[in-house]
Amino acid sequence: MRRLLWLAVAAITAMLAVASSTAAAGARANTSESAQADVAVVSYAADYSVTHQEAQRRLDRIQPLQEILASIRTIESARLAGWGIDHTGTFTGWVWLTGDQPPTAAASRIAGGHTDVQIRTGATHTHAELLAAQTGLFQQQVGPTGHVTGGPETLQEIKRIVTYTSLDMRANAIEIGIDPALASTVPGGLTDTGPTAVTDEALQSKITEVTQQLQDHVDVSYIVEDGRGVSSAASFGAGENVRVEKGSEAFICTSGFTAQSNSGTYGIITAGHCGDNGPNETATIKMHNITLPHVNGWASVNADAQFHKIPTGSSHVLRDDYRCNVYRQVGWCDVADDIARSDMIDDYVCHTGRSSGITCGTVTNTSYQPTYTGACWSSGGDATSCNNVFVEVSGPTLKSCGGDSGGPWYRSGTAYGIHKGSNSDNKCFVTNVVAHFSAIDEVQDFLGVQILTNGNVTVS
Repeated sequence: MRRLLWLAVAAITAMLAVASSTAAAGARANTSESAQADVAVVSYAADYSVTHQEAQRRLDRIQPLQEILASIRTIESARLAGWGIDHTGTFTGWVWLTGDQPPTAAASRIAGGHTDVQIRTGATHTHAELLAAQTGLFQQQVGPTGHVTGGPETLQEIKRIVTYTSLDMRANAIEIGIDPALASTVPGGLTDTGPTAVTDEALQSKITEVTQQLQDHVDVSYIVEDGRGVSSAASFGAGENVRVEKGSEAFICTSGFTAQSNSGTYGIITAGHCGDNGPNETATIKMHNITLPHVNGWASVNADAQFHKIPTGSSHVLRDDYRCNVYRQVGWCDVADDIARSDMIDDYVCHTGRSSGITCGTVTNTSYQPTYTGACWSSGGDATSCNNVFVEVSGPTLKSCGGDSGGPWYRSGTAYGIHKGSNSDNKCFVTNVVAHFSAIDEVQDFLGVQILTNGNVTVS
């Protein structure tokens, strides 16, 4: 079992070494577990207008439901269109299949054993077809000669204003987020220069135009929607938690988890874009005025993450905790496990950011593909397209802004990922944002690390 750790390297200084007694440590653990539960339960109850008791019941039921849905998905893989958990109305886990034929007897038996599980039929596209269409969306020219009447000359012209793509499994469609302000200066059609701040009316006009331009050239259902303001969440300023120095400039990010590399090195994880983005890192990362040497990582196509070594020789301590409640004097939590990206959909998760604090929301997508400028970099250090492996979260009270990058996403003792960005336009007090993060399994695979699980570690 793995445990999530918060990397405010209050954790890396000897001053915060485990100077506490066994009794104090036990008190901290008891308080931290209730603190962690309070944040998610209170937030969920507010988001979905249920009692705290019902919120707790539902949160406890999510992972068992995910396991049941995974079993049905395996049996019905040939017809699988989507899956999820309904939080509004009746709390229900569901699997959606293509066609009108009934599910197999094996799948029906599983669903029939649970009053909160349904198998639905009637979808048009399989999940695999949607993923393939999403991946290939900008790989080809539009039309047989690369031209579309009355619109952009190629699909690449539409790509200029697309900030992300994702899958809407409830709608059985691809989502395409656009920001008309990103249009090129080529005259005509979609390529007219957009205003600095695109009005809602102008956005709707572009949504209609893009929808019409693509209707004969995309083989699956799709939805064009508002993609304004989407970016990574680094902020220029100075001073809190993780300080990133690049020449004369400095900005803030958030520490995520402590970890050990496959070669045995101990260190911290934060967002890969908190630096140079590419693999040839030159920015200096500091925590509590201690320089942490860069080991590996950048804003890669699968995970926006980097790993920094804790210097030896000064008995620095890595805590087996992460900050889970900023409103309590004792606000630290342990994590017992991590989770696969495929089991995150419609889960309820919280994140800690040094700028926006602790807020929570519902996972709405596990195939999110950021396409905004600089979102991902290749191993050669060049800007490139991200893969559709990031996770999207939204919620009426969710916040995210500059300085949050790298912070942990978590719930109920489970590590979910590392914060990447949002559509908040760097406004820390705006709620109802849509955020996205690197899944924890992708982070660990990319960096060749595992988050710490067995208590505090002193790096001697």
